[in-house]
Amino acid sequence: MTPAKDFDALILDMDGVLLDTRRSFTLATLLSARACADRPGLGEEWTTVEVERLRLAGGFNNDWDAAAALCLLGPLSRPGPTWNELCEELSRRGGGPDAVRTLAGVECWERARREVEPVFQRLYAGPRAFELYGLEPSERRGLHEEEVPLATPAELLEAGLPFGIFTGRTREEAGLGLDRLGLVLPPERLVCDSEPRFRKPGPDGLLVLAEALGARRPLHVGDTVDDLGSARAARAAGLAVRFAGVAPDGGEAERRLRAEGADAVRPSLRDVLIWMKEEEP
Repeated sequence: MTPAKDFDALILDMDGVLLDTRRSFTLATLLSARACADRPGLGEEWTTVEVERLRLAGGFNNDWDAAAALCLLGPLSRPGPTWNELCEELSRRGGGPDAVRTLAGVECWERARREVEPVFQRLYAGPRAFELYGLEPSERRGLHEEEVPLATPAELLEAGLPFGIFTGRTREEAGLGLDRLGLVLPPERLVCDSEPRFRKPGPDGLLVLAEALGARRPLHVGDTVDDLGSARAARAAGLAVRFAGVAPDGGEAERRLRAEGADAVRPSLRDVLIWMKEEEP
């Protein structure tokens, strides 16, 4: 474990770390899956808890992929232990779209993925759907307006380290997030899901940001197993990156991040920033 004083940069995830997105991306995942699922599909007994459990299977950092997986597999299961077991099966198969294709078939996956994406986008963007996605705007309030900052620009500056953001958002979505945070970031310090090589749990986003920040020993802060996977892959590529997870105390996400090798797991980014200042991590 690298001592906190040895970190030379911060590389932050956006959703779940800088912004509380449970009422935006996570809810849009559930609602778009429910709208596109076969009938009888995903009733009111399905909640965002099941979305979070799906993410722990790995490979679902892209919320459109998560929505398609829930749309296809949710109607074959039930919330609770049955869904948890199915998510474990996805994890054993490697997680992500490939695991769903194996269980549901390629054609079913492609159909679900194609159907959920515009539904999700209009739920998330609302009146700004054309600006973000080139879609007809919705008159309903966009769920992006429900996002809550989890740290301030001043708190990030007080950490005393250069920082960048590695996010699964599109650049347009990331712009909304930065506006919500009141944060101005140079373009080279923001890596988005703009091309396949920047998709988590791949390492390239971390490697590109480390170079832009002049960092050799960055701390990556994320909230999913895919964030941790990116850190592990970047370490394998030669970057001395460490990982701090953000997860509620005592939950399955905390247990999984610790079990898979996180250097620290804390309930919030603010707690991670405190941990960084401690003499002993």
